[in-house]
Amino acid sequence: MKNNKGFTVVELLASFTLTMIIVVFLFEIVLELKNIYINESVKTESINKNAVVATAIHKLLDEPNLSNVSCSGSTCTITPSNKKIIIGNKTVTVGNQKFTYPEKTELQNLDIDIIPYVATTANHNIVKIRYDVVSGDLDKPIKFNYIYTYTS
Repeated sequence: MKNNKGFTVVELLASFTLTMIIVVFLFEIVLELKNIYINESVKTESINKNAVVATAIHKLLDEPNLSNVSCSGSTCTITPSNKKIIIGNKTVTVGNQKFTYPEKTELQNLDIDIIPYVATTANHNIVKIRYDVVSGDLDKPIKFNYIYTYTS
């Protein structure tokens, strides 16, 4: 009489192979989800930082006694308060506040400019600040554009 209560080696090998194929696919999905999570978390943190920086710049430039803004390189000086906006490689300093962007990010393609224009009633100037937040964890750069108009 033959005992047929167990599995053959071929059945065990086939089930092990199928299990490993499923595990490999699940592992690839987990890795892809991890990359998406990192990308989105860096993107969200950078966008939030951009909003905080824009608010700080607006508060600094919205002072009632603002008479002039002069920019050179990566620095803008606001008179008469003599406060500065300084944009570095990973940080933005607005007045006495320093904002640091997430790890592995850089601020690139910096463009700071003062654009004068004459309106019908007064002389106005436009402060334009632009830079890109770049990281290897991001699929594309996050752009920061800030424009402020003041009367000189």
